[in-house]
Parts: sequence; structure tokens; C-alpha cells
Amino acid sequence: MAPFGETVLLWRLQRGLTQSELARRAGVPRPNLSAIERGQREVSLKTVRALGVALGVRAGVLVDGILPQEEEGTGRLSREAMERIADAVVEKRILPEAGEQALADQLRRLVSSRLRAGRPVTKKRVRLSRGPDRAWLSLSSYPYAVIESLVGRILERGGRR
Repeated sequence: MAPFGETVLLWRLQRGLTQSELARRAGVPRPNLSAIERGQREVSLKTVRALGVALGVRAGVLVDGILPQEEEGTGRLSREAMERIADAVVEKRILPEAGEQALADQLRRLVSSRLRAGRPVTKKRVRLSRGPDRAWLSLSSYPYAVIESLVGRILERGGRR
């Protein structure tokens, strides 16, 4: 069972939504949604219901802290899907399927610093952020072997550039 804010964050990322999109769909101000996801704001029953509808899950799923990986089918990717996703990350392409695109976005955040490390050194300083941490949190709904395989494919393709 995960905290409410973390549950909302993971469902939002799994659905491929930005905070702004989810806030608009749920009728909640974006700063409030940000505070909810960080666990810094209490939520009313009305807000819980609105977030559930906007995310396409029962309000009880959010309140009970049920994470996306418990949803049927999560974590299963065909070899072709992995290849498509890895290519999209390296080539910075958009995928037509929202779930695959959300996964590609999280992988891009996770490996971006590793891909930059393989490039020639420049005077521009790389800014570290929480992006990779959030990406790992989001990707935790997939089996470790799937994540490892995707990251390996991305780094292999990124090194060939």
C-alpha cells in the first residue's frame, strides 16, 4: 500500500498525463495537484473522486494505495515493442501508442545523463535533477528484467551515434 500522493503520481505517469492535463481533467488547480502528489496537501472526498474519474480508476484504488503494476497486463512487452520504444528514445521520436510513449518518456529521463556522458565533453554544465528518481518510481511497475533490457538497448543504440 502506497501513500495517496505517490499513488496518484504513479497512476498519472502510467496514463501518460502531465500534471496540467490531470489537473484540468479533474478540475483541480495544478499547484494543488503538485502538493497532493508530494504528500503536502490533504484531499477532500470530492477531489479523490475527481482524480479517480480523471485517471480512469475507482477512487478506492487511489485511497487504498493500489499501484498501476497491479493492473492486468502491466509489464508485458513484446520484443517488437521494446525495439520500438528503444529506437524512439534514442531518435527522440514520438510513438503513436500513449502507453509506449509514456514508457519512452520515463526511460529518456532515466538514461539521458548516461547518454550525455558518452558524448564529447563540453563546457556546458549538466544540471542534475530528480527526473531519474521519478523515472525509476514510474518504471517500478515493470519487471526489473524488462527495464534492464530496455536500458541496455537504449545505451547500445545511443553509443552508436
